[in-house]
Amino acid sequence: MTQHNRKFLVFSIQGSLFALDLSQVSEVGDKRPQLWPIPLAPACYRGAMNYHGDIVAVMDLANFLGMCGHSRCEKIIILHQDVASLAFLIDTVVRIIPEEDASISLCSTPESEFTAAKLGLIDGEAILLDLGLLVQKAEIGMHKNQ
Repeated sequence: MTQHNRKFLVFSIQGSLFALDLSQVSEVGDKRPQLWPIPLAPACYRGAMNYHGDIVAVMDLANFLGMCGHSRCEKIIILHQDVASLAFLIDTVVRIIPEEDASISLCSTPESEFTAAKLGLIDGEAILLDLGLLVQKAEIGMHKNQ
């Protein structure tokens, strides 16, 4: 996928909109998979799942981002294997949008340390997550607890 054909997966967690570059997403699932516990993992990890023969850690993204409150966690986003063996539990998927349908702006004061940019959409703003930094911090958190 070239930069000109870039698309974003927009999703919600606790009423806030977030986005990931669609090229980093392998699949979006409707149901919570069967999960097995990950010993000594941080609380944001809900377990591990089998994804086409690969073991993938499943993270409650709201918990990891430090959002208070209760998430419905009705959907799961599974990242491409070359990004990380990681999946995120989220509330809902809003839509997929092409880059030309969003105004991208860098943040002078980011919402969180994982904010790469803001996407201006017809119906509001979505935080484009810096997936590289998010994965890096998630890996560090796993190693601290072991």
